[in-house]
Amino acid sequence: MAIRRAEAIILRSRDYSESDRLITFFTRSQGQLTGIAKGARRSKKRFVHTLEPLSHVSLTYVDRPTSGLVRIDASELKNAFTSLRSDIARLGYASLGCEVVLEMSPERQANPSLFVLLYHYLEHLEHGADPENSSLLFQTRVLSLCGYAPNLQACVRCGQEMVAGEDWFFSVPQGGLLCRPHRRGPEIYPISPGTVMLLRQAQQLPLTRVWRLRFQRQSREECRSLLINLIRHHLEKDLKSLKLLHQIGAMQ
Repeated sequence: MAIRRAEAIILRSRDYSESDRLITFFTRSQGQLTGIAKGARRSKKRFVHTLEPLSHVSLTYVDRPTSGLVRIDASELKNAFTSLRSDIARLGYASLGCEVVLEMSPERQANPSLFVLLYHYLEHLEHGADPENSSLLFQTRVLSLCGYAPNLQACVRCGQEMVAGEDWFFSVPQGGLLCRPHRRGPEIYPISPGTVMLLRQAQQLPLTRVWRLRFQRQSREECRSLLINLIRHHLEKDLKSLKLLHQIGAMQ
């Protein structure tokens, strides 16, 4: 049994029994963990407003080798991201980001870069960044950090490298580019060389510079469905947070 203190982002909070809550959170050092917060449903002081999804907190928890669940003993709020919660579109995109990390990151597998990416993403939404632009950058980067980086170098069937001025396509099932002669199969999206270059930059640039990239109208239209459907393909399931974004017209 080890007592740990870690910086964390709350991904999900669920009621558990009459007085407890199950909290799924993401840390730098241990990745995704789920823990029981005893008395969290009844106590008005112990965990007040610190275990809500999207919150950045400092947690004290007991890690027990005989149990898959940790025991959360204390939580200190570091950043509630209050501003993004007051904007329905920003809240929707923030929730999408947390759900993607929840579903794509294995339990107890450290991924410090993914933690930093999620925090930066929430911080940019909090400070007023374009939510859809930020989300597209986040989705591109999270695919790479979770081992699902799309092949953006050459046709996955013949190996032909991209040439400007030609028609190119992206295959979700094959996870990469297709040249015009090989554009066959389901879930194929047209993609311009300019969009491919933008996605390559989003994969490769240092994180502090990634947020400067901008998806213009054509690139947004090309990537809006492509990226989220690529994530769905790898997860083999739908994402619940998409429902809100579709309801408010944020994703068409």
